[in-house]
Amino acid sequence: MQAFTDRWVSGFAKLYEENPLAQISWFTGTVSPVLADLVIDGTLARGQRVVDLGCGAGVAAAFLARHGMTVTGVDASATALAAAEQLAALYGVELELIQADLLKTTLPDESADVVNDSFIYHNVRPEARAAYAAEVGRILKPGGLFVMVGFSDRMTPGSGPIRLTSDDVLDPFLPGFEVEELRRFRNLPTEARPDQWHWLGVFRKRAQTPLA
Repeated sequence: MQAFTDRWVSGFAKLYEENPLAQISWFTGTVSPVLADLVIDGTLARGQRVVDLGCGAGVAAAFLARHGMTVTGVDASATALAAAEQLAALYGVELELIQADLLKTTLPDESADVVNDSFIYHNVRPEARAAYAAEVGRILKPGGLFVMVGFSDRMTPGSGPIRLTSDDVLDPFLPGFEVEELRRFRNLPTEARPDQWHWLGVFRKRAQTPLA
């Protein structure tokens, strides 16, 4: 099964290969404020094992590693992973970087305390969402956290990722997860999208109902 929307595959998947980071619209050079808040309040803490799905150039992965977490970044793009390796060297941190399909990451079962998704799920085609949720659940330990940030349905219409409703976010994950937090927030502005309304979702894997 193809994980991503046709638009992503045809229009965005090769951007890392064809453009410098400065010309990629979603590359802001910093993590989302809500991800930083989760580190500040201790939800994401030193010593945790984190998988950053769709890590891209490694901004979130390097940030979390810099704050004492053991981080594995997974991405399909070898060019993006090379950029992540360079950023890790600049930060003075170690990252495990794996090139893999996000629906079949090859990571061990129940090996992560946290799975982080910074702007990946909103590119997953609707028919692949259940498979994506199942892979997240497979990777996480019972009681582990899935953290997701993505476009909400309050974003202005236009090109790019899917504008997610609350049902789009919740339905694939509710069978195997409890909802710790789900809210819209205004994220950092970009030149293309000065008014950004995104979701923050924090879900805890149920101890007795693993996804299959």
